[in-house]
Amino acid sequence: MLPIRQAETERALGDEIAERLAHPLFSGSIRPGELLPKETELCDRYEVSRASVRSGLQSLVARGIVSRFAGQGTIVQDYRDWNILDPLVTRWLVDYGIPTPDFIRDIFEFRHAAEPLIAALAARNAGARDLLAMEEAYTGMEKAVGSSVMTWEGRSFTDYDVEFHVAIFRGTRNAVWAQLSHIMRPAITLVIRRSNDTADELRDSLGRHRHLMECIRLRDADGAFAATLNVMNRTALDLGLAGDAEHPLVAVLKAQLGR
Repeated sequence: MLPIRQAETERALGDEIAERLAHPLFSGSIRPGELLPKETELCDRYEVSRASVRSGLQSLVARGIVSRFAGQGTIVQDYRDWNILDPLVTRWLVDYGIPTPDFIRDIFEFRHAAEPLIAALAARNAGARDLLAMEEAYTGMEKAVGSSVMTWEGRSFTDYDVEFHVAIFRGTRNAVWAQLSHIMRPAITLVIRRSNDTADELRDSLGRHRHLMECIRLRDADGAFAATLNVMNRTALDLGLAGDAEHPLVAVLKAQLGR
């Protein structure tokens, strides 16, 4: 067994190796089905031990990004096998990735199907602190739109937009939904960043968010459900996706809510 300090050093260096490899993997320089450089080459390139390289590669294996085969090497897995719910993976997507249309669509479809129900639950369960968090995030969005550089107090419209939706997740008072908001934050950031473009679009989005916030504040679950669909339709329009067709799961959720 390695001494504690040495083990910690190997893990830290392994994390750095994983970070270095994430750039070519997520930017598409190394694509699914291709091999990563051999361990010895990575040792020489990054001037680290073989144990550190293996630690970094294992980090990628654990997240479904690569698989290791004796006699073949380390092979990049198909994008569909990558664990995009892992916070580190979604952070790499935001920092290094060139998101494919399929990935953007997948994240949007998740939000389109889930967030109307989440908003309805928040309308029923949100506490005073949750409502305050939504209001503060909305104020940040409003101030950012009114700024010539689309920021307020050092944060962008997109930053506040994400915080607004995270506050709704937390407002359900459900531990699973609240935790999912943290896991999904980078992926949601990516989609919102892609959809938030011009000032006119942001002002339209702002109005839709305000209506959603008011529905939650008034404990109007049906209104919050519909208002969220209205927000999602704006996002779909900005992403170039069909925003007028109802997602199949939305009909199921409406039935569950008795709408």
